[in-house]
Amino acid sequence: MDRKGISKIILVVIVVAILAVASIGVYLAMSGDSSNGGNNNGGVIENGSEDGGTVDNGSEDGGTEVNVEGASSLQFKVSVDLVDADDVEYSYMVKNAETDNLMLRIEMESEGEELIYIVNGAQQKAWVYSDGEWVDLSDAFPSYWDTWSSAWEGYRTNLLDWTGVGDWTYTTPNGDSVRIYDVLVNPSLADSLFEHS
Repeated sequence: MDRKGISKIILVVIVVAILAVASIGVYLAMSGDSSNGGNNNGGVIENGSEDGGTVDNGSEDGGTEVNVEGASSLQFKVSVDLVDADDVEYSYMVKNAETDNLMLRIEMESEGEELIYIVNGAQQKAWVYSDGEWVDLSDAFPSYWDTWSSAWEGYRTNLLDWTGVGDWTYTTPNGDSVRIYDVLVNPSLADSLFEHS
């Protein structure tokens, strides 16, 4: 078999692996247990703030008044402790939220390899950085759009009750533990983050 044949096989394996990882991410994002509602910091906030002080912000639970629902951009990390597999960590950057021009950048490491997914609704393009090179996935844009925008919507929905203090955690119905942390609401994100270089 020549190098071109091997390269195509490797590309197909990478694309299948990408879809599998993305599907897991969508499931985890969408399956927050509504009965526990998630919580900040994995525990109780005392006297209105993490350090026991008071926060006068009009919020009874002691967090800041954040508007995840109305945010146009968000940046956060997700750590998932899977019951039946290795833990997964993602970094999300989201721009133009709640529009058709939604742009997503998801960074992770899998088996020691850096992976970066970019799904750009403004350009209707998708790319993945894997094995040291960028691969254009734009021919399959609708599939990547559906997968990653659904995952984003699931995380956004789970963050709607976040008070702005610390981490947000929840457990999926099958027992996986999800922690969303280092959340920035409306950060300034350059368009160049949502294109491959």
